[in-house]
Amino acid sequence: MKKLTLLLTLSSVIPASAFAGAYVETREAYNTASDLNEVILRAGYNFDMGAGLMFTNAYNVGRWDEIKHGYNEIEGWYPLFKPTDKLTFQPGGLINDNSDGSGGAVYLDINYKFISYFNLTFRYRYNHSNYDTLDLNGDMDKNDTHEIANYWNFKVTDSFFYTFEPHYFQRVNDYNSKNGKDHHWEITNKFSYKIDQNWLPYLELQWLDRWNTYNSEQYRIRLGLRYTF
Repeated sequence: MKKLTLLLTLSSVIPASAFAGAYVETREAYNTASDLNEVILRAGYNFDMGAGLMFTNAYNVGRWDEIKHGYNEIEGWYPLFKPTDKLTFQPGGLINDNSDGSGGAVYLDINYKFISYFNLTFRYRYNHSNYDTLDLNGDMDKNDTHEIANYWNFKVTDSFFYTFEPHYFQRVNDYNSKNGKDHHWEITNKFSYKIDQNWLPYLELQWLDRWNTYNSEQYRIRLGLRYTF
């Protein structure tokens, strides 16, 4: 189980009121090693105090010659504890399903605003699969992962934002990632541009570690557009 979704970096860089309200979003992703594409359709709502809900449908479009449903996902988060105006503890969770079965995740974000144009979020997330698959020993088990991530959020200008996201995944049971090891990295560079109060396009350049199936490094390019009402 792997979540393909827009993480909550903008809500920590920009005041929540700047993007409060309902929104719709679409995003296209291209994977270089597999030469495959994915499109998502998303809707959500951001509350003034920082909480939010997000609903995602994803579709695998192959090499643009087929359309197959990928997964559905519902996610929510809430700023539970804010001991100072700089420090926020925000738990969240999600449930999803695909053709193999259902799953979910719970996470905790700890965000600290160092200065007006830079803040850092630390996230621990546990990804759980409700269905069993064959492990390395030939037994049926759940392919769960620990996920540790950092979000280095920079407000370059009032309209331009940059986020650096290193994610580390560790398998809980006897499984390997696509690189043949029990762990892997995913690193994202995200660039967002706020055109006005409604339109927000963004670009993500990602390294998804090595995929042994293709005997190559897997890179992913994402182009997205969000409209806030």
